Order: sequence, then C-alpha cells, then structure tokens
Amino acid sequence: FFFFNDTATTEIYTQAFVGSVRCVQETGINAEYMGIFLMIRQAFKNCLRLSARGVSNQPWKDMNSYYNYKFTNKMEFIDHTVRYPIFRTMDLEGNILDPKYEILDKQTATKILDLMITHRETDKILLNMHRQGRITFYMSTLYEEGIGPGIGCGISNDDPVVLQYREQGIMLWRGFTNAEMMHHVKGSNKDYVKGKALVFHYANPKLGVLPVSAPIGSKIPHAAGLGYSFRTQKEDKIACCFLGEGAASQGDFHAALNFAATLGSQTLFVVRNNCYAISTPIEDQYAGDGVAPRGIGYGIPALKVDGCDPIALVYAAREARKMIMERKGPVMLETYSYRGGDHSTSDSSAMYRTKEVMKKLQPFLDAIGDPVIRLGKYMEKKGWLTSYTDSIARISKEVNEECKKLASEVNDTPHPDYRTMFKDVYSYEPWNLKEQSAELDAHLKKHQDAYPTENYKDQ
Repeated sequence: FFFFNDTATTEIYTQAFVGSVRCVQETGINAEYMGIFLMIRQAFKNCLRLSARGVSNQPWKDMNSYYNYKFTNKMEFIDHTVRYPIFRTMDLEGNILDPKYEILDKQTATKILDLMITHRETDKILLNMHRQGRITFYMSTLYEEGIGPGIGCGISNDDPVVLQYREQGIMLWRGFTNAEMMHHVKGSNKDYVKGKALVFHYANPKLGVLPVSAPIGSKIPHAAGLGYSFRTQKEDKIACCFLGEGAASQGDFHAALNFAATLGSQTLFVVRNNCYAISTPIEDQYAGDGVAPRGIGYGIPALKVDGCDPIALVYAAREARKMIMERKGPVMLETYSYRGGDHSTSDSSAMYRTKEVMKKLQPFLDAIGDPVIRLGKYMEKKGWLTSYTDSIARISKEVNEECKKLASEVNDTPHPDYRTMFKDVYSYEPWNLKEQSAELDAHLKKHQDAYPTENYKDQ
C-alpha cells in the first residue's frame, strides 16, 4: 500500500492508473491481466480513502512533541558515549535475579531445554552429512539455540514470522520436526517446499513462517508491511521479524524501521547480534552501541537482551508484544550472543577468529555462557532435574540416535519429481509454464541417457 497525503501527487498517480486501464481495455489484453488491473484499482481506492483520513491522531506517537522544541545557549554535541545495559533474568549459575522473573512452569522450561538440545544435536548430524557429501550446504546455530524457542514462547503462535536464518528454533517451538528439517536440507520429495528453496531457506505457511530470502534484509520491509496491515485491520497479531546485526547495515532495514515507526506497524524486530556478519566483526560494522539505539533514533522502543538467557528472551518477548498491541507501534529487541560455529559450511572462521581475536572476545563469552547449561542449572535448582548434566547427556544421546536414523531415511528418499518445479508458482499454471514443461519433457525423452530421472519422483 502506497498512499499520498499530497493531493497533487495522488491526482497524478490516479490519472496514470486510469490511463493504464483504458489502454488495457482498448488493446484487448486478456482477462487475467485485466483482473490484476482491477485489483490495483481497488487498492488505489483504498489508498485514497486512507489518504483523506490523514496520519494524525496516531496512538503510537506523541503528536504534541513534534513541534514542542526546546532551545539552549549551551552548545553540546551528542555523542555515543552512553551505553545501554543488556537485560538478563538469571546469572550463569541459574540463579534468578528477581522473583518477578519466575515466569516458566516446569512443562515450558522442559520444552525449551529439549528444543535447544534437539537443535544442537541435529546441527552436529547435518554438519557431518555435509562433510560426507550427502547435503550441499548447512549453517550451524551453536550457542544461539535459545533465541528461537525463547521468542516463540513469548509471542503468539498466530503471529507470522519472518526469518533470516539460524532461527529454525521458533519453527521447532511451533511443531516443526527433526524429520521435516532434515528432509528440507536434503531437498527430498518430503520437503514442504519440494526443493524449490535454497538449503536452510525454510518456509511453512502452516506454522506462519514466511519463506526465507537469500538477499540479506530483503524481508524486513515485508514485516513492516505485515504489521501495518494488522494495525489497520485491527487484528490481534504482530509480525515478528528476525535479522542479524549485519542486516542492520542494509538500506531495507532503515526504510522498514522508518515505515514501521511513522505509520505504526505492529511489528517486533528481533536483531540477533552474534558478533559477526560472516567474517566481519561488529567493530567493523558500527561505531555506536549496537543496533538498539538505531531503533530509538527512529522512535521505536528498544531493549538489549541476553541471548543466552532463555527466560530473559521469553520475558522480553512477552512484554514487547504487549507493548506493541497497546501502543499500536513497533518494538525492537537486540539479542546478544555469539556465533559458535562457522558462518556456514562455505566458511572457515579459523581464518579470521585467530587466537588474538578470541582472547579479546573471551570476557564477553565468559559473561554470557551457554544457554543450554544456564537453563539446565536453573531447572536443577528448581528441583525439576535431578542432575542437569545427566539430563543434557541423556537428551543429547536420544536426539543423536534419532537423527542418525533419520539421516539414513532422508538419504534413501527420492528428490521431488522434476515437473514440480513448474508447480506452486502461481495459483494456476499459465501458458508459458505449460510450454516450458512440455519442452523439458521432450528434451529429457530425447536424451534419456544423459538425464537419469529415476531418483526424481513424487511420494
């Protein structure tokens, strides 16, 4: 939706649209394209109605503050010396720092712990499968496993999620299985997207997960638009958008935040700051105090959160969602963690994370610890686990054995029928795709020896 508060601009665009429709009518373009134009016409009508309504009386902004300036004869430049603290609810030994943060029951805590361990063990198996040449690509989530389940627990399962990558934990929270994850990575015919997406680029409408997009940051504006739609339609939903601190250097990030802040989007921006954008450390990405102050600069309430504290993640996400629905405007969470593995199987972090670099990082790593161990210690202190070390070892062994069996199953599962590449692109199959499909069939039939297709078939 684009709408204009400027009457002259609206008039120009409206005239251009009307001219386009007349052109379509006079040249006899088919009904399908005419339908598209009719939808655009209805969108313009909606835009004109919104434009006439204006953007005043917005509950997420203090309209009285816009021209209420203060003046001074004291010259003082504003710099970035102020550093915002990182919110946490428990220390490294699992001790809760304030009783009000006792928000998890045994069942929820157990689920989060199980999912974190499941994610970690599945990572190990899939990385081994890549080394064996059985899958083409993978990205580890070591030490970031708590972010997906923590945020997932704090928001509603009905809230759509825009992923970057390394957040499949929120899909696990919503019911995604190890089997589904492994079939996707292999690109088998049991993969939900039938091998149409890049490896690790999940999509699952049933779970409210939008397709991952390889170009970094390109989905952030989509999340801002989703949140805007929820506000204008008065829906009890938010859009939850994950991104890395590296994506915050993209232009789409700034456009999306300004859109969300000024127009009022029910959007939660979750920035995973794991110290690296591939090989680029944070000191080469920004000079300020992380990404959260950028949200503040756009008028978005922001909070830094300990990304290795699962309870803090749940608590912060719940409060953020509540704030979004009350204010009818966006909120940002910046989670602080560490990318324990390589960026991907195409990367070798040992090339840039030298001993000197790791020595510099060590105080931070000591301060955040391991999310699995921290939650395990908390649960042991609560009496929910007899021994957190034994429990972690037991769950790890069970998941490892399950994943090894799944790996064999996935390896023996055929790829999707090659004809599925023409399916699910449109709600119907247009003439040009039908022609291309027929041409491919003819080509494969003519050159059967060069194209073994027996391992490409539907379930």
